[in-house]
Amino acid sequence: MSDKFNEFSSEAQRRAEKIKAIRRSIHGEAEIAPTTYENKTETERTESISDRIMRAKEKKQSTAADILDELDAAIAYEKALAAKQAEEAKRAAELYAANASPDISDLIPELETPAQEELKEIAEEIAGDFTDTVDDAVEFADIAEESVEYADIPDEAVEYADISDEAVEYADIPEKAVEYEDIPENSAEPIVYGDESLEEVFSVKSDKEEVAKVLPGVALKAASEAEKSENKEAPTEIFRVPDEGKRSETSRAVYNNEEKSPVPAMKAVTENFASEENKKRKKKKSLKQRFINLFPHKGDSVGECIRKTVFLSSMAVIIVCGSFILNYYYERWMSKKLNNEIMEIYDSSENQEPKTKAEDTSEGDTRKRYTSMLDGAKKLYDINNEIVGVISIPDTPVNNPVLQAEDNDKYLRKKYDLTENDAGEIFLDYRNHFDDVGEDGYLKEPNSGNLIIYGHNMYDDQMFGSLKYYIRNEAYYGQHPIINLSSNYEKYQYKIFAIFVLDASDNTDTEFNCWNILDFADENAYYDFVNEAKRRSVFLNDVDVEYGDPLLTLSTCSTYFPDERARLIILARMVREGEDPLKGTQHSWLNPNPKWPTIYYADYPNEHYDPDAEFVPYGPKGGK
Repeated sequence: MSDKFNEFSSEAQRRAEKIKAIRRSIHGEAEIAPTTYENKTETERTESISDRIMRAKEKKQSTAADILDELDAAIAYEKALAAKQAEEAKRAAELYAANASPDISDLIPELETPAQEELKEIAEEIAGDFTDTVDDAVEFADIAEESVEYADIPDEAVEYADISDEAVEYADIPEKAVEYEDIPENSAEPIVYGDESLEEVFSVKSDKEEVAKVLPGVALKAASEAEKSENKEAPTEIFRVPDEGKRSETSRAVYNNEEKSPVPAMKAVTENFASEENKKRKKKKSLKQRFINLFPHKGDSVGECIRKTVFLSSMAVIIVCGSFILNYYYERWMSKKLNNEIMEIYDSSENQEPKTKAEDTSEGDTRKRYTSMLDGAKKLYDINNEIVGVISIPDTPVNNPVLQAEDNDKYLRKKYDLTENDAGEIFLDYRNHFDDVGEDGYLKEPNSGNLIIYGHNMYDDQMFGSLKYYIRNEAYYGQHPIINLSSNYEKYQYKIFAIFVLDASDNTDTEFNCWNILDFADENAYYDFVNEAKRRSVFLNDVDVEYGDPLLTLSTCSTYFPDERARLIILARMVREGEDPLKGTQHSWLNPNPKWPTIYYADYPNEHYDPDAEFVPYGPKGGK
């Protein structure tokens, strides 16, 4: 430590004397020529050094401030002696000015070995005093990776400048100033000071604007290198400590400390600055940076990478599931909206009576000719010419247009406007004929004996979602036994007589593909069909069914069997002309011996169908 101190002490003292000479010239004082080592006599050199050594030993326990005051007094004494040789000193100064190096004039000459050792002892005493005061360390926080940290030390000043030139300056103590000037980031090897290196004790950044942030109120007056090269006599710029009245509360508390220790000052200022700087950084953190920090990146620990990965995976699952849920409800809302809009168009027409004309054929029969579509049906047909009618069940959510395409898949996931929607539409089996009128106004083909209409079983009761209540609630049938079905030309009513569940994949002896039976070859085929439906019906009623009654089958999915195999079937027959629509529907009861598909009995092995149990069929053999 002392070797380094001796190495730079001469340079520091020369600069200090130069600064004092400039200040005296400013205040009108007579300039005393710099005193060099050659100006003194041997006795003067010995006495000045001896006096300083003795005074240092006598005040071994004094503080760093007292020792520096003693050094200042020694310098003043040497300057007084130098006045006697003013003429010779003047010539020496002029000669030195003519050959001046970038550094300022010498005040204290190079010392010989004995003198260096004495100054070494003095420096060690100073370092020891500082070491005892700060507990062998001065701590500075590492702020913004290139922090600038220093403390307000009252009554003393330490000037560090041109570290790249390996120089340490001590200057003008009465100004209570600390100077940090142009210290490059890559400085020379560390300067040892006590038990700590100078780089460890003071971490200084070259950015002067960052330095100014460390101590609020400190003014930065550093001169550029260009100005220094042009005017070597210019005084070194320094950081000045703010006046008592201008200090912050933190700085004022530090300066009023009785022990005058630099450590509290350094810590208080550093911690305050770190806290304020961290707050500023948090505020300045951009949204983009915060988003990037969510992902694992180089430098993260294994635990942090795992945490971020789990977090991002969870967020991805939440987003995907959320999008599905939002899409589901959006499609349900949009389906209901579209359906309401088109049914408002249909219901807005005032004249909904069929427009027909009876005409005699050449065979002497009378047949019906249609002159025009129903007014509401015409409006829907103009929107989509595959709309073949409208179906509704009074006092239920079922109130929809009925579409028919060239296959049964088109409107399975599409609305009438051809937009994609899982709710789809209610549609008629593509094989059915339902008031298919030609240009001449006559039917192209007679209507199918069994019209089959499909619709999704929606959880919010859209489409055929409300049909599930027929099998869940016995009273629901008596409240809603009638189905209204209108074609583009006629209006019809059907009354429900059978409600049952089928297995769409059934290939056993319980198979009943009612959706593939569109017409009946004869009376027996007809009664076989309606009686098989009656055997399977969960509820029985008093509705009679006769050969020739047009049938209507509503089919939708059900959750009774796994793998989406179950189909809920509502079977109805057309209300005859002049018949009471509610006749036979107001009395219903639970079927004691229903016929279920084979898959049902696999789940309920204790139940079985008894083919020999009492059964009243429809038709001539027992029907009404």
